[in-house]
Amino acid sequence: MLDKHRKFVDVAQSTYDYGRQLLQATVVLCQSLRCTTRSSGDTLPRLNRVWKQFSVSAEERQQRLELALNFHTAAERVLQLECVDPESLDEVDASGKTLLDRLAMPVIFPDGTEQFFGSPSDTAAAAEGVRERLLLVEERRLQLQEAGLHNDDYEEEEEVRNGQEARLDVIGEELSEKEDQDEEEVEEEVEQRDEDLERATQDC
Repeated sequence: MLDKHRKFVDVAQSTYDYGRQLLQATVVLCQSLRCTTRSSGDTLPRLNRVWKQFSVSAEERQQRLELALNFHTAAERVLQLECVDPESLDEVDASGKTLLDRLAMPVIFPDGTEQFFGSPSDTAAAAEGVRERLLLVEERRLQLQEAGLHNDDYEEEEEVRNGQEARLDVIGEELSEKEDQDEEEVEEEVEQRDEDLERATQDC
């Protein structure tokens, strides 16, 4: 739609330029022939006035189409990605709301008059499409939040499990040190007994 709009504006621009040249030539010709016609005095200012209104409408339509393209492209991207940054979802949400506000605004012409863009049914259909996509984005946000909660629970369980394993390791090391210490004490007692027995034997 954006490409078609740009081509349409190009055709309108060339048509306006050609018509303005013809009217200017008509005015010059009438002046040289010293004749006056109604078209020579009225048509050119009318054409310029209508062209200004058309330019404002065309620019407004192009901006709305660009906003719609950016919104739908960004929404499609975040809906397809498995891992999405929450900031990206916020940007898509803000872009959609901006587009909805823009669709509800009238076009303001240079003379101060206002006119709503397009037919009410077309505007309503476009707004409905944006709202449906915003709902999908919100569902995606909820899914990511639930997945994040599950991940947090899993991480907490991992921390508890790791803490328990670390505690068991410490207890195991303490027991091992205790066993080594007991073995050393037993060896010392045995050596002491052997020495005492040897002394007793020598005394006899």
